[in-house]
Amino acid sequence: MTPPRIDLRKGVTDPVVLMISRRQVEQQDLASVLDALKLFTATREDAWRYRGQMSLVVDGYNHDPRDLVDIPEVRSLLKRLGAEWPYWGFFFNQVDDSIKILGSCCCGVEFPGRGAAVIDAALLPGFLNHAFAGMNALFDKHGFPESELEAMSMGLVELIAPSE
Repeated sequence: MTPPRIDLRKGVTDPVVLMISRRQVEQQDLASVLDALKLFTATREDAWRYRGQMSLVVDGYNHDPRDLVDIPEVRSLLKRLGAEWPYWGFFFNQVDDSIKILGSCCCGVEFPGRGAAVIDAALLPGFLNHAFAGMNALFDKHGFPESELEAMSMGLVELIAPSE
């Protein structure tokens, strides 16, 4: 049986918003977030179609003067998301601040306000390795081209640890 064909075109063609509500944050309801994310990894076609196209949005804080990383409950939920859903490196786009927000929540040790985060550099390798493990798992499971894995991985490294 011939495997189904997949579209190898690059670019954001089907943007996806991972919308986390204030209720989910306040109740620390990661289970419902993870449940919604299952459909993206279920089939080869869906995983490939939505690679690098997901934006992270936390809704319900529009009138809160604090940035998302300044809100302890948001940090807590996103830190758990980063730990429990290793596929964010595959699905989150590398254009907006989704990965930076997640990274700040996962690797930040101090949050002085105004969206600033003091990052513990010792936590960054684990953060990236977790993303690489998730990406590798999806590439292995679905037989995606190795050249794409390398390009996605390099983009993630450049985003997290830009060269000076």
